[in-house]
Amino acid sequence: FAIAVIACIVFLERGERRIPVQYAKRVIGNKVYGGQSSYIPLKLNSAGVIPVIFAGAIMTAPVTLISVLSTKLPFLKVVAQDWLRQGALLSNVLMAGLIIFFTFFYTAIMFNPVELADNIRKYGGFVPGIRPGKKTSDFFDYILTRVGFPGSVYLAILAIFPDVVRNFVPQLPAMFSGISLL
Repeated sequence: FAIAVIACIVFLERGERRIPVQYAKRVIGNKVYGGQSSYIPLKLNSAGVIPVIFAGAIMTAPVTLISVLSTKLPFLKVVAQDWLRQGALLSNVLMAGLIIFFTFFYTAIMFNPVELADNIRKYGGFVPGIRPGKKTSDFFDYILTRVGFPGSVYLAILAIFPDVVRNFVPQLPAMFSGISLL
């Protein structure tokens, strides 16, 4: 089972969408420059483990606050122990939602499609079938969203999978985290 999980992670981590880029030929004097074909790889999981770290940090704040307040308000003890404990359904749903959100947020901060499209145009490149400039940046944004959503869901499933397995088979020892394999 562990080997199957590792193989799946390796397969998905190597997954990428290759965007072809053509560079026009330039004649300077007697020499011909350019005329190359290249590609831009957009990874399925372009954010790495950063969204999981952010989501985990955000999830600890309400749990800590509710635990402190449960000494004064006894009904919050049920919320802290049953709903927001690690492995609980609400905790896993919130964690998965935060991971998906932070994956898109981190990718939007780190990957600027407008700047990438301008750099490609500056160096005489273009994406075949797409007009240079705004259309290229819109295309990169569209592709990044289409590739990023399955990547974020994959990352969320990978992060909460050990907790879900422990809920159904409690006698299993603490499994390794799928995130640690990344």
